[in-house]
Order: sequence, then structure tokens, then C-alpha cells
Amino acid sequence: MLVPGDKSITHRALIFSALTSGVSHISGALGALDCLSTASCLRRLGLSVEPADLGDKPEGAAIKPAGRLELVVKSPGIRNLHFDSATTADPLALDAGNSGTTMRILSGLLAGLPGNFLLSGDASLNKRDMRRVLEPLADMGAEVTYRQNPGRAPFVIGGGKLHGRHFDLTIASAQVEAAILLAGLHAKGRTSVKMPAKVRDHTLKAFMHLGIAFENEGLTTSVDPLFREVVAKDFTVPGDISSAAFFLVAAAIVPGSSITVPAVGTNAGRGLVVDVLRRMGATITYTNERLVNFEPVCDIELTAPAELTATDIGSEEVPLGIDELPVLALAFALARGRSRVSGAAELKEKESNRLSAICKNLANQGVSVEELADGFMIEGARHLRGGGAWPTHDDHRLAMTGLVAQLVADEPIKIGEVNCVDISYPGFAADLDQLVAE
Repeated sequence: MLVPGDKSITHRALIFSALTSGVSHISGALGALDCLSTASCLRRLGLSVEPADLGDKPEGAAIKPAGRLELVVKSPGIRNLHFDSATTADPLALDAGNSGTTMRILSGLLAGLPGNFLLSGDASLNKRDMRRVLEPLADMGAEVTYRQNPGRAPFVIGGGKLHGRHFDLTIASAQVEAAILLAGLHAKGRTSVKMPAKVRDHTLKAFMHLGIAFENEGLTTSVDPLFREVVAKDFTVPGDISSAAFFLVAAAIVPGSSITVPAVGTNAGRGLVVDVLRRMGATITYTNERLVNFEPVCDIELTAPAELTATDIGSEEVPLGIDELPVLALAFALARGRSRVSGAAELKEKESNRLSAICKNLANQGVSVEELADGFMIEGARHLRGGGAWPTHDDHRLAMTGLVAQLVADEPIKIGEVNCVDISYPGFAADLDQLVAE
């Protein structure tokens, strides 16, 4: 089962192209709505982002959602992006849609540009707290003005004269790290970020690929001002392990099942789903291992055990796969014993309150669940009774988890709105049906 391109890497390949001068091809880019929001914002900034084969399609036309896209990006270079006419009173408007990644990482790029930019999104995104990324950028010298609610979009960020600083983050976030490092490339002096725990290092891998200098020691990464022009380079995007997680869990919860997911990125900062399913008894092997743009890639093979056994996920592991916790909770619900997740309070700040939603949805299926302040405990039920409601709250991860749960429920589940899946995986339901048919 070939999964769509990696969402995190697609975002970075697009946004970091603004640092380069020239033409780059992005092969296997995720064409989900979140990444298309990033592409739309870059077009507003003066970059050309188009399908590799335009055909009869006019340049600048909307790009249709797809699991994988071949894109051509033309960038004039960061020093040629000038927005002197974009003032605080009349900023350049950028719509991030539902994509928190777009809003957070793009803020780091905008902080180093001349001009003022109004960043906003849909109703869900505008409810999410952005202070973790905006406060460090303001400390570096960016001017941030909130239009409605403090800490939340819409806000105006003004690129100014930035000064490098050291930041010791209390919450591990690869997106916050990426935003600060991007701003640091256009700041006076050195900028460094220390993380409290290991996270995905897609930003550093992309810097290596583009030849952007940085220093990394343990959990601290530092950059100096970027004085030279960066030449555009092509990117190949591997399969998204967050998407693969749903198929891996789907196979793991059906005794005797097996699956191979080819060409998946296995970044060390995103190994939670594999580590947890192995602890629960699934046999997982990596084959055809290689590096693509410095990213580790392989084929993942999984064989389900006769039964899954419970396990715990502690706070130190959560950053390695917080988006996979809803579907892992489903695996816990079908395992023998009690599983516990702690240190996952950030689930409350996603597209929905995923912490509360996944607990209620599993409880509706007859699973014994206790919601905690920063996680949950699940007593494995060994089956789902079905028949109950599964609200999705327009959250793609909840919808995808519900569709997987449907595979093992005794009765049909009343799943809510599922079109939101296009945010991260267009065509997921059809691919899941194909997997079951095989």
C-alpha cells in the first residue's frame, strides 16, 4: 500500500524554496489541502508553484488535491522578496486554511522579510494558540499585532531587524524550532534553540540538502545569518509515516494480517507508531533501506500477532508521534490489558480537542476509557460493539481513526463528517477499502 507524500517534508520543501534562487522540482509532494495552503501562500509572496505538467491548465490556477504531486517551484531568492507597500494598516493577506504547520513555519520566514503580513486561517485554525512560535519571534524583534484574540490568528507579523537569541524551549516542537531557525537565518548574530526532547529533524535534513550551514550538539541547534545565495535543489518526498500509521494499525488489529508499505520516511523523530506496535507484539521489519535527501526511507513490513498486548506511552515519547495517538488508542482498545498515555495535553490544541474526542468515541463503542488531564487509560475490550456515534469534529485524524475502527466493529459505526480527511490524505477511504479487498 503506497501512501501519500510526507506532509511535514512537503511543507518544508515548499517554504524553504523561498530561501533559494532558481527552479526546483518537488517529486512526490503531498497534494492535501494543508500543503496546498502553503503553496497558495508562497504564490502570494511571489513564488511560482505549478504542476510539473501544466497541460492546458493556466499558470496560477488552483492545484487539485492529490496524494502525490510533481511540482515545479520558481523562486527569485529571499533577497528579492520585497513588500514595502505592505504596511501595518494594509498588510499582505495570507490564508493558511486549516494548516497549523503553514502558519507556524511561515511566520519564521515572514519575520525576516521587509513588510507586514496578515496571517489567518479557517475557524478551527484561528482558535489555536500561536504564542509558542510568535513570542520567540517577537523576542527576536518581529512586530506581532493580534487583530482579535491575543495569541491567536488573525495576526499581523512585521518583518523587522531581527537579533539572534538563544531559546530554551519547554515544550518539544519541531515546527517552533523550524520557525525560529528560519528567522535566525536573517537575524543579526547567532540564533540557537534547545529542545527538551528529541523531535523530528526534517528542518536540519532539508538544510543539509540545500547546503545551509548549522551546528547541532545534542538537543541544541544553532544558525548564523545567511549571507550567501542558496541555489535551488530538487526534492524527493518519501511516503508519510503518519499516513502509514493508519494502515499499520489496521493490519495489527486483525490477527493473522500482514502488510507492506513501501517507500516510507522513517525519520528517527517519528518512530512512535513502529515502537509501540512492536511492544504490543507486532512483527515489524525495515527493508530496502536508503537515504533520500538525507532522510531515511524504507519499506515497512508488518505481521499481526495472535493478540496485541497493552503498553504505555510516556511524555518523553509523545513528541515522536503525537498525531498518531488517536489511531494508537484504537490499538489499545483491542489489546489485552491496560494501556496508558501521559504527557499528551497538546492533543487538546489540535484541530479539535483530540484528547476528549478519542476517549468519548471509544467509550461509545463499549471501551473502558478514563480521560486524564494529559492523556488517558484504556482497558482493552478485545472488540468494538459498534452502533454508537463517532463524531469527527471536522478533524482528519479522528475521521481516519473512525474509518479504521469500522473494520473491526461488530455493528456499523455512525461516523460523522469525513471529507475533512482531504486535509492530510485525499483518497484515504478508497485506499482503505482496497486494502480490505486485497
